[in-house]
Amino acid sequence: MIPNNKLEQLLVSEFNSQELSILKLLVLENLHKYDDVNVAEESGNIYVMLLQLLDKIHYLQKDNKGYRR
Repeated sequence: MIPNNKLEQLLVSEFNSQELSILKLLVLENLHKYDDVNVAEESGNIYVMLLQLLDKIHYLQKDNKGYRR
């Protein structure tokens, strides 16, 4: 979940829908690398940070007109 004070910063983001789509693709590709890894022990904070980025991208894309998840 994204804290309310961070939501305002995300809303003024300068990313257009194409840039958000590319960022989402990059995050999803990196998350895929952790499919077979014991997340808690081996991947450390990278996996958690990727999930947070994905949440933020989804939030921004929902705010972007014409986005379909």
